[in-house]
Amino acid sequence: MDDTANLVIPQRSKSLYPIALAVADYDRTRPLIDGRVKPEGISLTTNTAWIGDFCIRPVYEEYDAAEMSFSWYVAAHSRGEPCVALPIFLLRMPVLAYVLVREDSPAWTIKDLMGKRIGAPGYRYTVNLWLRGILAEHYGMQPTDVSWVTCEREGAGYVPPKELDITIREGRNPEDLLRKGEVDAIFVPQLPDSFVQGKPGLRRLFRDPQAEMRNYYRKTGIFPVTHVLVMKKELALREPWIAENLYRAFAEAQRHCDELYRYESKMVSLPDAVFILEQQRQAWGENVWSHGLTPSNRKVVETFVRYAHAQNYIPRVPSVEELFAPNTLAL
Repeated sequence: MDDTANLVIPQRSKSLYPIALAVADYDRTRPLIDGRVKPEGISLTTNTAWIGDFCIRPVYEEYDAAEMSFSWYVAAHSRGEPCVALPIFLLRMPVLAYVLVREDSPAWTIKDLMGKRIGAPGYRYTVNLWLRGILAEHYGMQPTDVSWVTCEREGAGYVPPKELDITIREGRNPEDLLRKGEVDAIFVPQLPDSFVQGKPGLRRLFRDPQAEMRNYYRKTGIFPVTHVLVMKKELALREPWIAENLYRAFAEAQRHCDELYRYESKMVSLPDAVFILEQQRQAWGENVWSHGLTPSNRKVVETFVRYAHAQNYIPRVPSVEELFAPNTLAL
């Protein structure tokens, strides 16, 4: 989608407008970060922060535009905080891959977790919101069907529903709780280092978690969004062209990434890259990382806010149009 020829930038903007942007250094954002893609009329100063920063701080207070946890954003929006999202979906995650148990656990299905203890760094995290929503809607396990053990007090203004059984073990971490048998499974936004390194003791819950996630996608068309781009609301209202030009720049950066993986698989440092990328396209389609309010992206957003409302993140279910800058809705 390249409408740059139709952009109208205020005549007074003879110099580039400075924008401070915080975004992770993904393959899909790197063309913006390294300057191969330049947003029209804008001079970007980028901070490639640690991805976790977008889940623990109100980044819209520090930057003109920033990547942000989707759950934090919808809650901030509901409270009238001074930020607005653009339909730029920076991070999506196959969330069913982030459910772990001990290697000796008898649990292999969600049904096996009923009545058990689930550990998590915090209850509020976006990955957990998606997991609880998916497990309730598609696997029959409500959040009240288990007890929860978290490792920190909730932030971002989130208050869990009163009917939940939640124990806080401050200073602990989910992996330690699981290895010591204090919980039966963990939901985590990031896999433990020991698991990534192949050390023994932990495994994923599902026997074939990749197939489980692909089956969910085939059934629903949903690839869960966990991070969006937000702007200072005052800036988006005062200079609406900035939101449009940022959107187009991110879409162009995504196009660069997509073309690399389609035509230049030898640039990817995986021996099986050519096969893997073909398999990914077959399983997930051509545009699963697309931005904008396409019908499929609308469904993702509508499902997310429905889950967020059910889990007490927001007092009502907003329309998709309410969540995003008005002049970006049709881009």
